[in-house]
Amino acid sequence: MIDSSELRHALAGKLTAAAGRVPTLNAFVGLDGFVDEIYHVVNTRQNAESWERLPTIAAFAERLAAAAGRSTNIELVPQLTKLGGNGPIMANALASFGLKVTYLGALGYPKIRQVFDRFTQVAEVHSIADAGHTNALEFDDGKLMLSSTVQLNDVTWQHIEERYGREHFTAKFLGSELVAFVNWTMVPFMSRIWEVLL
Repeated sequence: MIDSSELRHALAGKLTAAAGRVPTLNAFVGLDGFVDEIYHVVNTRQNAESWERLPTIAAFAERLAAAAGRSTNIELVPQLTKLGGNGPIMANALASFGLKVTYLGALGYPKIRQVFDRFTQVAEVHSIADAGHTNALEFDDGKLMLSSTVQLNDVTWQHIEERYGREHFTAKFLGSELVAFVNWTMVPFMSRIWEVLL
C-alpha cells in the first residue's frame, strides 16, 4: 500500500506533467448562481464607528431565543458582496487554472448582475434566470446562510432552449471534457433537465 506522502508526491508529479494540457480543456458548468452578501452581527454598539461583534452561532441562537414572544432588532454590518453558488465558484476556479470555461446558469435575467462582471471576463457566460440571493451571517465558529432560491425555479429545460438554444447547448455539452451541473439540491428542475439529456 502507498503511504500518504508517496501518494501526494505521485499525484503532484502527474498534475505537473499534465499542466500543459490545461489550456486545451473545455469545461461546461452550471446551473445555479447566487449573489452572496456577507454580514457580521452586532452584539452591542457604542457609537457610529464602534461596535462589538456577536462572536458565535451559539451566542446568536441565545439572542434569538431571548426574543421569543416579543420583538427584537438584529443589526447587520455588511462586509462583502460577491458571486456565489456552487457553479459560479467552481467555474471561476477552473478558469483561474486556465481551462476554457462556458457557464450557463442563474446570474441575472435579462441582464447579468454586476457582481458577476469579473467572472464574465474569464469565462464564456450565459444566464437564463435571475440569481438567487444569500445573506450570510459570519461568525467565528461558522456561517449561517439565509437564502432566497425561488429565482432558481426558472432554471428549466424550456428556458435553456428559449434563452440559450438547444443546438448551442448540445455543442457545448458534447464538446467539453468536463460537464458539471452542480447544486442539485437548490435547482428544483435539475432532475428534469437530466431526464431530457439522458
